[in-house]
Amino acid sequence: MRSMSSLDISVVVEEISEKIQDARVDKIYHHIPDEIRIRLRGNERIDLVIEAGVRFHPTKFPKVSPRFPSSFAMLLRKHLENARIASVEQHSFDRVIVLSFEREEKKHVIGELFSKGNVILTDDDFRVIMPLKHRIKIGSVYSFPDPRPDPRKIKNSRELRNIICDREVVRGLALNLGTGGLYAEEILERAGVDKSKKCEELSDEEAERILIAIHEIYLPEEIKPHIVLDQGRFIDFQPVELLKYDKFDRKYFDTYWEAIDTFFSSKTVQKVQEIERKSETLERLKARYRNQIEAKKRFENEVKRLRRTGDLIYENYQRIEAIHSAFKKAVESRGWKDVAEIVEKEKKKGNLKEIIRLIPEENAIDVEIDGFMIRLWLRKSIHEIADEYYSKAKKFREKLEGVMKALRKTQEEMERAEELEERKLLSSVRVTRKREWYERYRWYITSEGYLVVGGRNAEMNEEIVSKHMEKYDLFFHTETPGGTVAILKNGQKAGKKSIAEACEFAAIYSALWREGKFSGEVYYVLPEQVKKAAKAGEYLQRGSFFIEGKRNYRRVSLKAAVGVDLKNLRLVGGPVDGVAEHSDYYAVLEIGDTDINGISVQVAKKLAEMAREDERHIVRGIATPDEVARFLPPGKSRISSLHSIQKQ
Repeated sequence: MRSMSSLDISVVVEEISEKIQDARVDKIYHHIPDEIRIRLRGNERIDLVIEAGVRFHPTKFPKVSPRFPSSFAMLLRKHLENARIASVEQHSFDRVIVLSFEREEKKHVIGELFSKGNVILTDDDFRVIMPLKHRIKIGSVYSFPDPRPDPRKIKNSRELRNIICDREVVRGLALNLGTGGLYAEEILERAGVDKSKKCEELSDEEAERILIAIHEIYLPEEIKPHIVLDQGRFIDFQPVELLKYDKFDRKYFDTYWEAIDTFFSSKTVQKVQEIERKSETLERLKARYRNQIEAKKRFENEVKRLRRTGDLIYENYQRIEAIHSAFKKAVESRGWKDVAEIVEKEKKKGNLKEIIRLIPEENAIDVEIDGFMIRLWLRKSIHEIADEYYSKAKKFREKLEGVMKALRKTQEEMERAEELEERKLLSSVRVTRKREWYERYRWYITSEGYLVVGGRNAEMNEEIVSKHMEKYDLFFHTETPGGTVAILKNGQKAGKKSIAEACEFAAIYSALWREGKFSGEVYYVLPEQVKKAAKAGEYLQRGSFFIEGKRNYRRVSLKAAVGVDLKNLRLVGGPVDGVAEHSDYYAVLEIGDTDINGISVQVAKKLAEMAREDERHIVRGIATPDEVARFLPPGKSRISSLHSIQKQ
């Protein structure tokens, strides 16, 4: 992915310095893994993005805030919330930005946009408080990269030669001057100098032309912020027009940061958000799980500490009562000020070592007994003080029980999230193809090649009958209310096998499967027997029909299949015989105990696993869980068998 260059950073810093100067930090977010977003409030609300190793700019398209902040985000909030931005600077024309904040004391946020990058919080002396990536030691002084030549400050061709002339001109510009390959070639093209030319072969005139070209790019009279497009696809962003992109379209912006923001938003936000939705749920749950484990340990320790403190009070009852009584009388007779002076004098003599502090506002003292801090409230008796600690221990025990319950819930959610991860992985590749008109409905091709179409809901049932049922078709439905209306196209010309499979189709996608019935009755009639209008005094629900005349009944067993048709790059589903005829790989389903979400993942996974190595990626693209779900019967199912058909 394109990351911001030194030139990009310098332009953006110049554009936004006044915009964010004196703004205050409202909130800070961490978008896993490397993006920090600082929300500022001033004359307007500004979201400032720092993505380690990639970019730094305001954004008009902030991502949805994470539901749970990371520990790094919490630390930044602790140190920077409501802080004023004192300055934003680029360090030595390098890919490093320094944001300075002022609150009680000055802090810095350093953004490294080179290589894999980092975001580091430091104090005023650049001592590291916390890095995003732990490649820097906490407490160490941050070491900025060594200064590099600044193309904007080269005054003459002799100075230029000193910088670049230990290798080929193009390499000298790219590496020694730090322009990078794109700008190095652009500079030489503008200067009319062959990029393969040796540095020592440069004439004075050529060196001057190179210097002029450098200044045209790095010190332009006017910047022209734009995005470069190739057939409507964003491929780059630039502050100046490059000869390399003369044959490409350009989209211009008022400011360069808006161009960069639009580029990254359009190129990456959708993909990043999909990845985050895939991983963020698990990461959040794992973070929650870790926090709950820490809370569990903390509550367990508090329960032990508070109980032990209560026990110590009784184990040292006489000693504690003596201290308590002495201080109570002293305070009542002389007041806290005099008592504090007495304690201070005695401590200087080496006495009263067990007295840790006085707390006049609580009318209490802290004492240390066997390494435990005990607060003695002078208005309470020793028994009441001990009870206070036991009561607190009980409250923490209740919190501990709550955390244990929450832990179990988190574990269950993690299991569900892992299933969702698998669903998303199986859905990562899709095959694009033209769909037939009937594929918006339920559909099936019989083993004899006849089409069966069924409704997915009451509205579709009506639509199939009114729009798609024709003179030579057959109409199918279960005797049990609820389910698909099925039409066997040209059914009056079809064989008995196709009629039998159409009956199975109507039964599979009816209430029979949902109710867990392994067989049921289906009838079929001619199109002219199907009436939308009910008899006088009767009412037909939406998607229902009145049947005139004799019905043809057939009892069928409920068993379904879902398979992959590689020739047509599609899934097929319905009765087993037809699916087997038109599939390369298929799974047979029976009524079971797994819901549609679960069984769709299982079927998609099994079909991919069955496929040959050279076909697996195609099968995975066809048999996504969402696509599989379109062919599943209503209700719960299980996989009874798997089949691979070796076709000639």
